Amino acid sequence: MRWFDAQGGHLEKKGLDANRNVIVVPQHRHHVNLNIFRVDVGLKYNVNTHWQLEANVPYEVKEQGATLEKIEPATPEDWRAIERNRDVHHRNETYTGFTDMELLLGYKRGIFKNGDMLLTGLGTTLPIGKTEEDPWKLGDAGREHLHIQFGTGTFNPIANVHYSFPIYGGMSVSGSVRGKLPLYENSKAYRAPREVTYTAGVNYQFLNRISLHASYLGFYQGYAYWEGERDINTGLRFSMVSFGTSFAIPSNLAVAATLMLPLSQETLYAESDAFEFGPLLSLTMLHTF
Repeated sequence: MRWFDAQGGHLEKKGLDANRNVIVVPQHRHHVNLNIFRVDVGLKYNVNTHWQLEANVPYEVKEQGATLEKIEPATPEDWRAIERNRDVHHRNETYTGFTDMELLLGYKRGIFKNGDMLLTGLGTTLPIGKTEEDPWKLGDAGREHLHIQFGTGTFNPIANVHYSFPIYGGMSVSGSVRGKLPLYENSKAYRAPREVTYTAGVNYQFLNRISLHASYLGFYQGYAYWEGERDINTGLRFSMVSFGTSFAIPSNLAVAATLMLPLSQETLYAESDAFEFGPLLSLTMLHTF
């Protein structure tokens, strides 16, 4: 999966003097952009006709860029203080690592008509992704920190429901709901946000090997917390629309490509520094054995 050109930023009036003390400087803006490359390696095992086990291990490369915009007049000394402060908050760097693994137990069966399928799943995340120290405390002390996290540091229950049914010929429709519910803080006093993802889509299969699909995706994220204090850079709603195709080829291999385009985004906190999403491109390969 490749997620392109997410944009974030905020107004700022803090700087760092030569002794790394936080001082007041002329108002300016931090601009931050993020590109993400993600690889998911998954294994799904059908225990029998109805039950299945699923594991997924994601690895991400996050490319961050940071620039400054002058708003109020600033002296050269002011600007050096502004740059020092920018560098403890946002840097032109690339971060890599595993994110939290997922384990799911699923149950599938037909419900109403021939060809329909209901899949329900329950599971948990495994905290293998790197976590960070409280960035708000470090920032207030003028120390380098990172808001980007690769993991939550906790085991988080996850659940999903997916239903699909045929409507005519090779056409079918589907819908799904997926939730993640962090229940406690990690060892660094961070509690991850609750998340809900929901989709609705249509799929058309022809020539037995080729299919086209289009869908709508909505996402809700609640607030994360540091020592019980709300993280204002979390909490958002967004929606996307996707279009794609898949091909079944010999040797039990299927390949799918999907393009997702943002429709809307709303942050729950008015002054949030949450990123605005750009387009997303995904490529999936599935081998059955």
